[in-house]
Amino acid sequence: MIFKLYTLLYYLVTAFLFPKEFLKRPPQLRKKWLTNKWGIFEKKRLSFSQKLIWIHAVSVGEIMGISKLIKELSQRYNLLISTITDTGQKIALEKFKNLPVEVIYLPFDCPFAINRTLTAFNPSALIIVETEIWPNLILTVSKKIPVFLINARLSDKSFKRYGKIKFFISPIIKKFSIIAVQNEEYKKKFEALGVSSEKILVTGNTKFDIEIPFISFPWENLLPKPVIIAGSTHFPEEKLILETFLKIPYRGSLFIVPRHPERYKEVETTIKDLIKSKKEIFFLKLSKISNLEFPQKISKFFKLIILVDQIGILAPLYRICDIAIIGGSFIPHGGQNPLEAIYWKKPVIFGPFMDNFPFVQEFLKEKACIQTSSNNLSNTLETFIKNEDLRTEISEKAYKLLKEKRGATEKILELLSKYL
Repeated sequence: MIFKLYTLLYYLVTAFLFPKEFLKRPPQLRKKWLTNKWGIFEKKRLSFSQKLIWIHAVSVGEIMGISKLIKELSQRYNLLISTITDTGQKIALEKFKNLPVEVIYLPFDCPFAINRTLTAFNPSALIIVETEIWPNLILTVSKKIPVFLINARLSDKSFKRYGKIKFFISPIIKKFSIIAVQNEEYKKKFEALGVSSEKILVTGNTKFDIEIPFISFPWENLLPKPVIIAGSTHFPEEKLILETFLKIPYRGSLFIVPRHPERYKEVETTIKDLIKSKKEIFFLKLSKISNLEFPQKISKFFKLIILVDQIGILAPLYRICDIAIIGGSFIPHGGQNPLEAIYWKKPVIFGPFMDNFPFVQEFLKEKACIQTSSNNLSNTLETFIKNEDLRTEISEKAYKLLKEKRGATEKILELLSKYL
């Protein structure tokens, strides 16, 4: 009865939000979003010669975190990847375009839409990444094929919330055939919610297994040093970081990389407002860099600000920086992934809000990254700029920890091989 009530409420909320969700998509994506959400697919596209596995990863972070796993699985299976966000779609389509992968939007959490998807693709298993708990998805799919939760985590906030509705959540998560968690703490939380310990295995965090392609930028050696990249920023972090950068009495370059593409124009306006009376500052968008004009233009400017208005470029772009600032951490958002910068042995600075990445506590303990407040960001950044030895020491410690924590992908592959 409780799940019928959930489904009814879901229908009502979906009907209310549907126009907004449909119209916020770019026109070229609306048809795909609409048909996928209702479980309507073109059957002529679905010709698979081998077993198919369905993987659900909500957005960019989850896609990047399991990219190695996807590449390994694609050697043996066809894959169906579902996401919720448009950016997740774009990254998955670009990153796995040469693999036997179909990319769709996750259908609405309605039994009929989910059953249509199962009929269209006939997957042999469903793999859900991290903490995407959709009741009807799990309950409906688990009646026909095994469902796995991998790279699973439960924040304190989610654990408390689920604890209050344990009567509802427990029957759902018990349907997982296996839950592969990132650490022992998460295992205890799932056990407290009613999952038997035999179903829960600690495999580590696949985000440590990242592989980032090397991209050479023709203009990278022309940038005023030091190069600072503020990655995956949220409102109003851009203003904070820009004001800090402009205040510091050193030459240099600042790349601003907003987390959400729909904010590019807003961030561009913020930058232009802050530098409109500063003739010694040069601003341009990454998409507009001209290799011929770039050297002549920047040589006479004291500082350079570049707005990165392209998605999927941040991870390889971190390679060219001297200092990385992690967005989403100076507001109560929970932070963004610092490992992409650490992968390139870059020193990392982030704010007080990194709840989404609890592993940073170990990095802080080992003095392998720097956590600072908004008020102290200027002093922290200036210290980093002046002290190259400090930057090297911190980045080397962080990279060592990264290497030590690799291996989750292999453990999950070994685990899945027993069931797929």
